[in-house]
Amino acid sequence: MNVSYDELRRATETFNPRNLLGVGSFGSVFKGVIRGVDVAVKVIDLKANGYYKGFIAECEALRNVRHRNLVKLITSCSSIDFKNNEFLALVYEFLSNVSLEEWIKGKHRKTVGTVGLSLEERVNVAIDIASALDYLHNDCEVHVVHCDLKPSNILLTEDMVAKVGDFGLARVLFDASDDRHHASISSTHVLKGSIGYIPPEYGIGEKPSQAGDVYGFGVMLLELSSGKSPMDEFFEGDQNLISWISYGFQAGERMNMRDVLRLLKEAKGMLIKGN
Repeated sequence: MNVSYDELRRATETFNPRNLLGVGSFGSVFKGVIRGVDVAVKVIDLKANGYYKGFIAECEALRNVRHRNLVKLITSCSSIDFKNNEFLALVYEFLSNVSLEEWIKGKHRKTVGTVGLSLEERVNVAIDIASALDYLHNDCEVHVVHCDLKPSNILLTEDMVAKVGDFGLARVLFDASDDRHHASISSTHVLKGSIGYIPPEYGIGEKPSQAGDVYGFGVMLLELSSGKSPMDEFFEGDQNLISWISYGFQAGERMNMRDVLRLLKEAKGMLIKGN
């Protein structure tokens, strides 16, 4: 599908704020309707540092991937607007059940009025995310490291199927034996990811890796089961989500640790394929 700036403008009612779904590192996402189909239009912020590399990284990462647990990229648009300014956008499938972050924080209600996710739903979400990572790391034509796994980048379908999105920081790993590529493609050369979800070694210059994605996935499992984000104001001093959970296990606090154990058990093995 090819789309123009004008078609995207009309689809989003001139990028009307009431259609705004969210704002990320590289742009704003608007709900739109193109040819009768609901879509999510990510308009790249041309003032963002490394915006063009982010745009290319996202296109490269999603160009050849096909998986039920990845947000589908429908098309991209590289054009100029009516003021003759550069315009870049990505068009994705629209997912109606917002982000995992909103569910964890209790901002979204089900049609029956209940808040949050049941244990079964949390387990299924964890398995969905693990399945997406397994595919990106092991099964797709060119292996991909997401680099920014966190609940706000996990979207849910109407049937509560979790899909991983936002590949603006993705790193595409090419086989060194492939003469066409001698280096990976990444969006920036600075620290990749979000504080709290990236491993400590990223802060001392380690390159993004599949292990880094797995670390972020582990943090999300703890957040999914405890309801607290790694940057929660609840934590003071040197305390963090991981140390708080560990203390809870040792002290036997009433922290729903059975949920943590079940989530870890159910998701275990989804990321070890090929190891």
